[in-house]
Amino acid sequence: MNNKLINHLKELLKKNNYLDLSTFLNVILYNKQFGFYNSINFKKNKLIGKEGHFITAPEISQLFGELIGIWILQLCRKNHFYNINLLELGPGKGTLMKDILRVFSQQKENIKIKIHLLEFSKVLKSFQKENLKKYCHELKWYNDIFKIKDQLNDNPTIVISNEFFDCLPINQYKFYKTKNIFTKKIVRLDENNLFFDEKVLEPEDIPFISNIIKNDFDKLNDETTIEHSPFILSHINQICDIILKNKGANLLIDYGKKDPYGDTLQSVFKNKRSNLLDKIGESDYSSLVDFRNIEQIIENKNLQHYQLQTQREFLLEMGINNRIENLSLNANQFERRDLLSGYERLVSKRQMGNIFKVNCFSNKNLVVPIFKL
Repeated sequence: MNNKLINHLKELLKKNNYLDLSTFLNVILYNKQFGFYNSINFKKNKLIGKEGHFITAPEISQLFGELIGIWILQLCRKNHFYNINLLELGPGKGTLMKDILRVFSQQKENIKIKIHLLEFSKVLKSFQKENLKKYCHELKWYNDIFKIKDQLNDNPTIVISNEFFDCLPINQYKFYKTKNIFTKKIVRLDENNLFFDEKVLEPEDIPFISNIIKNDFDKLNDETTIEHSPFILSHINQICDIILKNKGANLLIDYGKKDPYGDTLQSVFKNKRSNLLDKIGESDYSSLVDFRNIEQIIENKNLQHYQLQTQREFLLEMGINNRIENLSLNANQFERRDLLSGYERLVSKRQMGNIFKVNCFSNKNLVVPIFKL
């Protein structure tokens, strides 16, 4: 456990009596001094990869990033974009962006690209610099999404994110239907130990959460957990404003579902689930993304959202089968085995193929490859 982080949390709890769940998660993940992403020792304890806490699709296979690169290239061709901003949220080690830029470097047309990266971790930023240095594109980093919109010079902007939104802090509420009571999950301190508790919502907070469930009221159980992320709300709003201002599209890949119900919060330590209050500061935390809420924000902004696809559907439509066949022709038996293993993990319904979803939205007059209205 990260003792400095624990002591910081305890000081906050002594001052505030309790922390709501999103505040707690924001501190343990993103605090500039003690948070997981800023204080983890990457040399001794890798974050991303087989020996780390989790492994993402770009690290599993180059096919993933290449096909996203091809999708972006097709988007540029169909809409005659020759000077673009490419913005990635949470670039990890820079592997996805590296694979995308490799695709562009192999094409004949000259599309000028400015790279913008939203990254909260100084250590991950160093990985990104190393991975992207061979590509001669202008690079700019941000640690605050609200600072990006005015830096894009009105060029068409394509926003991509892979396993970014699932790591943003959430709040959890409970609705006790028979009693008509709403509560909020909080963290308290008792005899120097952290524990989860519930707090009955103040009357002024009830309309907000009751509005989320109003269309599903008849289907809800007597005790229903509702998840909502103020951080996802603010980030999607900012992406929408960027696209409205600059013209472009957003490609969001994450694991999730089309409702806000159920307790989906988990912590992972070295690729295995851990207790939420064990190894604080050493574990990664994530939850399922509510794509229905994201689509509602997009509609309210008068942008076009397309039918949600599974990762499997997206990759198959983008030609992953043909791509792996071509790569296998010049591969030895060990390389071929790795290619097929990566393919299976990305596409299989039993692995990442169905649980990971691909959300796309854009200006209403854009031509967007493969997605249907």
